[in-house]
Amino acid sequence: MAAGDPANDGPATVTTATASIPGATAGRTLPATVFTPSSAGPRPLVVVSPGFQMQRTQYTSYAKHLATWGFAVVLTDYADTGFTADHNKLAQDVPAVITWALAQTPLAVDAQKIAVTGHSLGGKISVYAASLDPRIKAVVAWDPVDSNSPSVAPEKMSSLTAAIAVVGETTNGTGGFMPCAPTADNFQTFYAAAPSPALAMTINGADHMDWVDDPTCTFCTVCTAGAAPNERARAASRRLDVAWLRRQLFADTTMDTWLDAPPEVAAATATVLRR
Repeated sequence: MAAGDPANDGPATVTTATASIPGATAGRTLPATVFTPSSAGPRPLVVVSPGFQMQRTQYTSYAKHLATWGFAVVLTDYADTGFTADHNKLAQDVPAVITWALAQTPLAVDAQKIAVTGHSLGGKISVYAASLDPRIKAVVAWDPVDSNSPSVAPEKMSSLTAAIAVVGETTNGTGGFMPCAPTADNFQTFYAAAPSPALAMTINGADHMDWVDDPTCTFCTVCTAGAAPNERARAASRRLDVAWLRRQLFADTTMDTWLDAPPEVAAATATVLRR
């Protein structure tokens, strides 16, 4: 595996393919892009869920980055994307994606090394899915928001066995018609309710939409722009993705330095809590 900063790409080359994946119940289909690394299997699996009203293409860079580090990655859209989408069904679809991926021989997924990630609503859905499916061993949630029913933090987290890392920002907790990441429902609430091991990184001055690939999208402008450059939050999250998942899925202790003292902490632009 590549040495150095896990925010940088790993050594694997990546091939992509599209798929239509059956959801948990009849009539539900999740459009997806599958990223397969050149490294030999069996491979750890990561399922990536998008933010509210965001297309999966907004997270292509994260999926590809994980794949360069040897993870098989399935990046999905939701089976339903409206304002009244059922969060219970969205969460139940994630284990269905995992079951589908395990059946794909070319992916060569290691059934003992499964993780989920997601942004905003996708972070909430990832944590919720981990509470439903003990096959999920680790979660990274990018500025997750516990909006709408049902509430996940802490109501759905007592059964969690997965190790959870969250990363979030400081500019969208209040203000405006509707804050994008209300303080009462933000990433810190997930960390507070998570079992150990858990990690929370705060990116000072970042914005809720700093996690998407194209922050100029029409819906992205709903959130107040943060003071930090988009790339700072993105680089910190790429590093956290690889470091946390390798630490939890492979017991890779070389990742501890990148988790406890990443460059953003040294530069006093971020803080990390870990237990």
